[in-house]
Amino acid sequence: MRGLISRIKREGTRIDRVRISALQFATLLFLTIMATAVLTVPSITAKTAGQSAWMVPALASGFGFITLWLTIKLNRRFPEKNLIQYSRAIAGKYMGKVIGIGYIIFFFVFSFLIVQQFAEVIYIFLLGDTPPWFLNLCFVLVSSYGVLLGIEVIARSAQFVLPLFVISFLSIAFFAFQDMRLKELLPLFEGGLYPIIKASVVPGSWFGECIIMAFLFPHINKHKEVFRKGFWTIIVAAIFFTGNILLTLLILGPELAAGYDLPFWLLVRFIEVGSTFLRIETIIVFLWISAVVVKFTLIYYLGCVTAAEVFGWKSHRRIVIPFGLVLVATSNFILNNTMDLNLFLSNYWPPFAYVFELVIPGLLLAAAVLLKKGREIR
Repeated sequence: MRGLISRIKREGTRIDRVRISALQFATLLFLTIMATAVLTVPSITAKTAGQSAWMVPALASGFGFITLWLTIKLNRRFPEKNLIQYSRAIAGKYMGKVIGIGYIIFFFVFSFLIVQQFAEVIYIFLLGDTPPWFLNLCFVLVSSYGVLLGIEVIARSAQFVLPLFVISFLSIAFFAFQDMRLKELLPLFEGGLYPIIKASVVPGSWFGECIIMAFLFPHINKHKEVFRKGFWTIIVAAIFFTGNILLTLLILGPELAAGYDLPFWLLVRFIEVGSTFLRIETIIVFLWISAVVVKFTLIYYLGCVTAAEVFGWKSHRRIVIPFGLVLVATSNFILNNTMDLNLFLSNYWPPFAYVFELVIPGLLLAAAVLLKKGREIR
């Protein structure tokens, strides 16, 4: 710990010396989109689209492509600035600070939801006798250390975790194959296209999480590769989402998938590998936890860095512990069960998230073009 503190003092507090590759950014983006949504998306989409829910990700990914395009256009005008910095250049000092405070709130709510999802899963399926506040505290403390180490360490952790996350998902599909029933997908388009379009709104907010690029872009090497890497990451995430929903529908059916708050986890719990390996969900949950820790650490980090940028602090580290303690305290009083959490994710999170993922970037880009702020680099 002394070594970490001395290194922080020696190297300074600014993050502009740190660079990550476009591939590392793509890894972070994929885990950000997928890590928590993989458990809840099947239920949320099946409630609206029924057996056609597996078609939803193709439409929902469109929200991600729009956010990607908006952030790329803005970042090409301001290549060495993050969203908070160029919002001041476009909208002025005071309006830029208001936008910055809005994004602090966005990252706080985002972090809070991840903490709640983590605690609910661990409490319900693994450690039912452990107080949820203690689970939240441990989760935040572990992630706080990653926030202190910075974005480079978070990116390297993501590169280690991603293969494990993908392998666990593919293993679930392989071992569950024998229980799939194609009849669960029939009839196709029973309610027409409208339920599919309506169901795409919620998962679209997860694809819109590629707004993180607006904060990481100045620290990514080879800017020209970012759009291509982001584009393919969204496509791969859409494919995984489709597989996630298909797997749940084929085994549980649309009624059970819609009736349970965490249907994918229910599916995992009953997978058996012959008569030797039973209840393999314990292994799967640890792989899932590793992905969620990376996602939470990244969002936690962006919240702290944004706060430091808005209030003019030299280091984001001064806000790490207070930010985490407020998260833990808040999680003990709000959305304390899976039903309330899913209700919030379905009804309130999408409109809130879209303000920061689509509306504000869209308005900033329109203002930059009209006011001729920045110079676009092609």
